[in-house]
Amino acid sequence: MNIRFLFCMLLLPLGSVHAQGAPAPQATDPAAPVPPVPYRSVFSDLPTGVEAGREDWKKANAEVGRFTRGHADILKSEQQQAAPTAPAATPDTAPPAAAHPHKH
Repeated sequence: MNIRFLFCMLLLPLGSVHAQGAPAPQATDPAAPVPPVPYRSVFSDLPTGVEAGREDWKKANAEVGRFTRGHADILKSEQQQAAPTAPAATPDTAPPAAAHPHKH
């Protein structure tokens, strides 16, 4: 074998040991140093000043409580506020159905 090759083979392990430096701390070691976790509030990115003012909760609760049928009453109330004119006349019965072209 070539002398250079043997010399390189002997020096190769020494170079890798020197390059590694100090051993890394083990995760199972309770005494291993751990960097501190920075605290960042989850509310720090929320927009501020969205509400113009605060409403009395008792008044808001009473206002919502007047809608006994829930969402249907709220929609009806909003429609009445949007169009304060007299409600359109609604027929008491449904219009007759068109003739059915298929025979049964």
